[in-house]
Amino acid sequence: MNAAVRNLSVSPDLEAEGRRAVLENFKAEEIQHLGRDDLLAAKILAGHGADWGCWTTPESMMNGSKKYLYNIDLRKRLVDYLTKEPIPNAFPDVLVDEGVLTLTRIALLMKLVPTAGRTINSKGKRLKASSITQQIYQYCPVIIARAIRRKADGPGGEDLFQYLTEADVLEFMDYKHTRIEIERLHTLIARGAWSDAPPRPDIRQTTNPAAASHLPKSNPKSEPHPPLPDEWLAQIGPRVLWIIEEMGPNLLRLLEDMREDFKGLDLQRSEAAIRKYVSKLIADHLDGHPWLDRLGQPLMPPFKLTTAGGKGGADTCEWPPRTWEQVTNLCVTLQAAHLFIALLLSAGRIGEIATLSRDCVKIGRDGKSHLHGFTYKLADSLFGDARTWPAPDILGQCFGQQARLASAWDWLPNALVDDLPQAPRFGNDLWVSIGVAGRAGSDPRLNISSALQSFARRLDMNPMPGGKNAHPHRFRKTIGRLAGVALFNSPLVLKRLFGHKSIEMTLHYILCDPGVREEAEKVLRELRIMHCAEVLEEIHQAMNDGTALPAHGGGGPARLITAVRNEDAKLNESGRVWNEGSAYDLALLLTMQGQGWRLIKSNIVCSKAPGEDGLCQKKRSKGEPNTANCQPQCDNLIVFARRRRDVEQSIEQYLDIARQARDDGQLLVLAATLDNAQDEWVNFPDLAAKYHADYEVQALFALCEEAESVEEFA
Repeated sequence: MNAAVRNLSVSPDLEAEGRRAVLENFKAEEIQHLGRDDLLAAKILAGHGADWGCWTTPESMMNGSKKYLYNIDLRKRLVDYLTKEPIPNAFPDVLVDEGVLTLTRIALLMKLVPTAGRTINSKGKRLKASSITQQIYQYCPVIIARAIRRKADGPGGEDLFQYLTEADVLEFMDYKHTRIEIERLHTLIARGAWSDAPPRPDIRQTTNPAAASHLPKSNPKSEPHPPLPDEWLAQIGPRVLWIIEEMGPNLLRLLEDMREDFKGLDLQRSEAAIRKYVSKLIADHLDGHPWLDRLGQPLMPPFKLTTAGGKGGADTCEWPPRTWEQVTNLCVTLQAAHLFIALLLSAGRIGEIATLSRDCVKIGRDGKSHLHGFTYKLADSLFGDARTWPAPDILGQCFGQQARLASAWDWLPNALVDDLPQAPRFGNDLWVSIGVAGRAGSDPRLNISSALQSFARRLDMNPMPGGKNAHPHRFRKTIGRLAGVALFNSPLVLKRLFGHKSIEMTLHYILCDPGVREEAEKVLRELRIMHCAEVLEEIHQAMNDGTALPAHGGGGPARLITAVRNEDAKLNESGRVWNEGSAYDLALLLTMQGQGWRLIKSNIVCSKAPGEDGLCQKKRSKGEPNTANCQPQCDNLIVFARRRRDVEQSIEQYLDIARQARDDGQLLVLAATLDNAQDEWVNFPDLAAKYHADYEVQALFALCEEAESVEEFA
């Protein structure tokens, strides 16, 4: 090794100094031909360690990158990817050594040759050390491992990448990061610094002049954060609830007991004595803590739950927990479960959820729980705008448990070798950084995206549902899709929930899924059929039991009663009986497979099917029902009995207004108010009879008629 390598001085700008030192001893175009010894010398000059096969990067070059990127074992990375290649035989060591040699050459060329240009503004730039580590850790080994596999199957030769097939290159070109590395190789070739070129696939198409013309297929537009698949949500949902409702209370009791004992610890002892006492204290708590479900039975996970990292051959699914590492893993899992529910029920953005405080759930004047936080994206203020969300019971339970979890970790040690905290470590923050494998990170902020993906793995679920990472924004899109499919007036509901300033922003969330319109129509038709079948079943049950028929209002129930009687008679004539599916089959006919039975407003339905007459249509046409012109006298109108209480309250309010109008001499207001009251009770014959027999109501109508007579006479 020459003197320049041994006497390299450390410069404040390590990257530029290392690059300059390499280029003083080697030309960039020579790197691809250097052997192991010369490559090691160049690597040392560049400041990336003196160990062959290991790419070491000083912390000063990394700009806060992940710790595992500081020291990369190139051979291990290649072997890890080679084990994923579908080949039964072991790969020869000589090929793996060639892969390490190639990966080292490429890493040095990334540092020396400008290959970072992806836009006009970045052309001619060299990769930073932190970017190089990311490429050689995750993306370059994928390509080199595939090339090694091809060379192991093929005849002997010198170059490695030339063994890749066109199918391999097309596969890599479909994925953004590997496509960049393929393009980088061609950039190096164009600059004269590399010669081992992967094949360029032939994308030309032969055209048959006798065949019909056709447009080329366009690449579909990628949706960065699509809604979560229904199947994935249905599978992970019960597991999340088990974590919250069964495991959570047990774990919190354990942590709170530990916290109280830690607070009473005598800190005047020696450091070794304190650590020994803490280890014994934790072991005693774990041995004596009962893990019981809500029924008092021994608690066991109903699915494969990861409780440890599996280091040193440890059981990754051991239950109940026996070590401090397992306790911290379960704490991380519990916090992620709370986060999962918070994202799903509040549809909040990352910034809104991450900045919640421990007392964010409060009781409003209506007696219901509300979530108090801040929104930042559309806020005019730098500090955000205060806003509230509805907080269902399960969300209140999650945040209550999360506040207890955060309070416990205020006083628990990061690791068994650390000192005990002398003051609360996380302030009033709701989400805390809990150490995995027994140590908390130095950054107290929570990485929500990473937490969700790790959470899915711990619950034995796919962290990439539908081929995309479980990103927090996908929960927001999921709420938009589900509401758009199932809710009446969903854009207005979502606009308030999402905190949008325009309905167009909300419609983007609903319509981001290309199939949401067809899915919404399918769900809507099925809901209409189910609602109709429910009413038919109630009518048949009352007929069969000899009890009073459901007191539905409007002109439509009479038609339903007739339809049920006719269907029952038809079944009896054919020797069959009414069963569970009879109401559904009849509902299919009455709603014309869900095209009819449209919701007018809450608990009011129009049973008009396409092709039938209706009073709402001008000139009694047979088109779609005009819900804005619904007539109380229409034979298609059905007012459910559960609306009766609201109708009675509305009538009494109208009568109060009518009495006040009578006293004030406002006869026009009196007449209009009585017309509105009459439109309400006309749907329920017994209510109509009750108010028609009321002497005060009769007097009010008589006053209106008298006023009309005087006006006509005048």
